[in-house]
Amino acid sequence: MRTKNLLYGIGSIALMLALIITPFVTALPIPASAQPVELSLNHLFPEVSWFHQKAVVPWKNMVERKSNGKLKINIYPSGALAKSGTMYDAVKAGVVDMAIDPGPYYIGRFPMSEATQLPFLGAQSSWAASRAWMDLYYAFPELRKEYADVHLLWLFSQGPVQIITRKPVRKMEDMKGLIVRAPGGMGDYIKALGGSPVSINAPESYLALSKGTIDATVFPGEAIPTWKLHEVTKYVTMSHMAVQWFWVAMNQDKYKSLPKDLQKVMDDCSGTVGADIIGKAWNDADRAGFELAKQKGIELIDLSPQERKRWEKQVAPVTEKWIKTMEAKGYPAKKFVDEARKSIDKYNKQLAEKRG
Repeated sequence: MRTKNLLYGIGSIALMLALIITPFVTALPIPASAQPVELSLNHLFPEVSWFHQKAVVPWKNMVERKSNGKLKINIYPSGALAKSGTMYDAVKAGVVDMAIDPGPYYIGRFPMSEATQLPFLGAQSSWAASRAWMDLYYAFPELRKEYADVHLLWLFSQGPVQIITRKPVRKMEDMKGLIVRAPGGMGDYIKALGGSPVSINAPESYLALSKGTIDATVFPGEAIPTWKLHEVTKYVTMSHMAVQWFWVAMNQDKYKSLPKDLQKVMDDCSGTVGADIIGKAWNDADRAGFELAKQKGIELIDLSPQERKRWEKQVAPVTEKWIKTMEAKGYPAKKFVDEARKSIDKYNKQLAEKRG
C-alpha cells in the first residue's frame, strides 16, 4: 500500500513538472538551420493574371519542392516592391531578392540584348524565342557580361507582337499617323512603317486607348485579356513583327549566401528549365487571348505574303543600322543576329513537329 502511494506521489510530481515545463519547451525557438530561407520575387503582372498563376507560381512551387522546403519564395505581383524600369536596380541593391521585368524598359542598358527584339527575326512563339535567347546567352560572353552585376537566372521572350488597334491596319499605308505604344527599340519599327511611337508601360495601355491618347499598341495575344484590351480595341493585325525579351535575376550576394545545395536547386530550376516553363505558358496564353478577341468580335487581320514582304523590306534598314552601329563598338553583331535567326528557326521547327 505504501509502495502504491509512493508511485502515485511520483506520478503527481511528474505531471506537475510537465505542466510547468511544457510552455517553456514549446516556446523555444526553432533552430535557424530548420527554418526555410525566404526569398522575395517581384514582377509586374497582376496576381489574377495567367503569368502569375501559370508561370510564376508553378516555378515557385518547383523550387520549394526541390529544396524540400528549405527555400520559401514570397511573390510580389503588380510591382509591389519595385515598379517596372526600376526592378533591375532593386535586385542589384538587394531591395528585392529576385525580379522579372521586360528588358526594353531599360533603353541603352543592355545593348547586345536589344538585338532579341529586332524586327522579323522569325519567332512564331514565346517558347521558340525563349529557348533561342538562352542559346545566345550561353554562346556569347558579350551578352552574359550585360548582367554581370546580378545573378541572372534566365532570359525569356514574350510571344510575337501584333498591332492591336482601334482602327483597321490592313496595309502599310494604314499605319501612317497612328500613335502606337511601342516600348524600347520597337518604336523604330513603328516609325519606319509610318506610325508615331510612344513609350508607356504595359499597365497604362488600357487608359491611354480608352481616352484616345494612343490609337494602337504592340502586344502579344496574351495581353488582350491580361490588360482587358478587348474592351478598348477592335482590330488585331497579325504581323508577328518582333518579340520582347525579359530577364529573371537574383541579387548576387543573396545567391552567394545560400548553402551549396540550395544554390544547386536555384541553378537546376533556372536556365532552359525556367525558359521552358514561361515559354510554354505564354504560348497557351497567346492562344487563349486570340480566342477571346474573336469571341468579343475583334477582327484578326492577316497580312498577305506580299504585304508582309513590304513590311520586312521597310524595316530592314533598322536591323542593318543596329548591326553597323554595334560592330563599330566592337560587338559581334552580325554573327549574333545570324545565330538568333538560326536558333529561332530550329525551335520553330521543333514546335511544329510536336504539334504534328
